[in-house]
Amino acid sequence: MKRFETYLKQNRDWLLQDAPKRKDLRVYEAVYHFCFYRYLCDFFGPEEARVYPEFPTGNGKIDLIVRYQGKRYGLELKSYSNEREYYEALDQAAKYGKEYDLPVIWLISFVEYIDEATRKKYEKEYIDNDTEVKVMPMFVETGR
Repeated sequence: MKRFETYLKQNRDWLLQDAPKRKDLRVYEAVYHFCFYRYLCDFFGPEEARVYPEFPTGNGKIDLIVRYQGKRYGLELKSYSNEREYYEALDQAAKYGKEYDLPVIWLISFVEYIDEATRKKYEKEYIDNDTEVKVMPMFVETGR
């Protein structure tokens, strides 16, 4: 994730130059989904891993499934809006992990800026009491 964050910061101007924006002038979440999906495909190459976008579960669609070296990894991608939605996203990710029989799932939150104290506060593993799935939250700073 740190590599992608660096890549995004270095290439933000041309990557997001013509990106569609919401009414509040922030880039749509889906733009980051596609950038990250493409980045992963290029990073792993055609032989190393398979990356599948929007994989259906019984509760909805998990954003990305990565198959790498015989293992499956789940990634739920969100744009950080506020604390309430962040905690809802943790629960949603845990449900997707349960549906797809993943003991661990990653919650990747895109945010324009995050300081180290806030990063430490939120980037802590979360184990859902109902599903017993471990959610590993990470933030990707997109820049302003």
